[in-house]
Amino acid sequence: MEAMRIDEASKGKGKARRWNTYEPAVDAGSEQDGGCDEEEEFLKGRPQRTEKQSGKEDRERVSAVSGVDEEERNRDPEEIADRYAYEARLFEERWNMVYSTSNGRFEDNTSIPCKRYTVHPAPYGGYKLSTLQIFSVKVGKITGGLQWPLDVFGLVALRDSLDRNRNIIFKRERDDCQTLTDENPYLVLTGPVRGVMFSDPVVFEVLLYVRGATESDDKELSLLAAGPVNICALDSRLIMESYTSRLSTLDFKLGHIVRSVEATISARVIPGTRPDGFHGRLAAVVTDLDEELVLLDSQDENVPISGDEIKLSRCVVSVQYSKQLRISVKAWRGSRVFWGGMDFTPQEMGTSVQALDIGFCKMEVVVAWSLFSFART
Repeated sequence: MEAMRIDEASKGKGKARRWNTYEPAVDAGSEQDGGCDEEEEFLKGRPQRTEKQSGKEDRERVSAVSGVDEEERNRDPEEIADRYAYEARLFEERWNMVYSTSNGRFEDNTSIPCKRYTVHPAPYGGYKLSTLQIFSVKVGKITGGLQWPLDVFGLVALRDSLDRNRNIIFKRERDDCQTLTDENPYLVLTGPVRGVMFSDPVVFEVLLYVRGATESDDKELSLLAAGPVNICALDSRLIMESYTSRLSTLDFKLGHIVRSVEATISARVIPGTRPDGFHGRLAAVVTDLDEELVLLDSQDENVPISGDEIKLSRCVVSVQYSKQLRISVKAWRGSRVFWGGMDFTPQEMGTSVQALDIGFCKMEVVVAWSLFSFART
């Protein structure tokens, strides 16, 4: 509805004009004597409306002005107040109607792994495709009386056109919450488990909750079934998406990576050099965007190691084939701090291996390369 602005000098006439959009026979601009008599004569000749007719016509006028019709008034209140939450509650039903016969159950996780074509080429052809990179997910503005810190649990998953199943990037049960603070409101991501294709729109499925003193005190933090729209891009680009639903705004920092290959990263401590414990942070940087994707940040804890393998939080990255993948490393033990990095040139298949001496131990990083395919097998 177009806003109507009336200055002080013409305020009275403006009001008359608005009324006269419904009573066009009355001349709002007439200031001649007898104007009221003419209006009275006009009204005498008009059919008299009943109270019921008047009420109906008045409601129609209000609807016409406000843009709200009968169908609008009958909508679910949540559809109007929180569109994203409303769509999220309908998402499972709609998904089942369209995809259940060919894609399994709604709650199924993707069964397509990473490194599909690292060793053997794709049987039906492999491609460098547009993919969606998830750099970070932040809980931004909070409402509804919530205060930091927040104990958050639930699910964040992506669904792409390859199989429409969940590709989980965050999942925590109620007894394993992540505590978010005003200083660090970022979810610790653990996925995706494979590259996310961006040839068609990707759906973010979000079911996040704030833990209360009891289960009945838990609150919905964010409910979403939405996502970014892919546009034809010649170069990789950053995408910033924000969604306000329930009691928070979620901020997604994303990357549209064009002509990309999948890189699956692993790291280990070279046998015989492992110290008793150290802290570390590993991140992947796609050089064209210069944005970090955190693979591991142990913060005040020791780097988790099983055998010789360093247990990364995330391991799958999309890399534009014509660019470089940089792995940056920060490691510290007591007062000794080491900064280093290594660059990898993308390949269509196979692996790339580099070693790094971080002073108190030696580390090896392996990158497994793979093309993408539209096939599910």
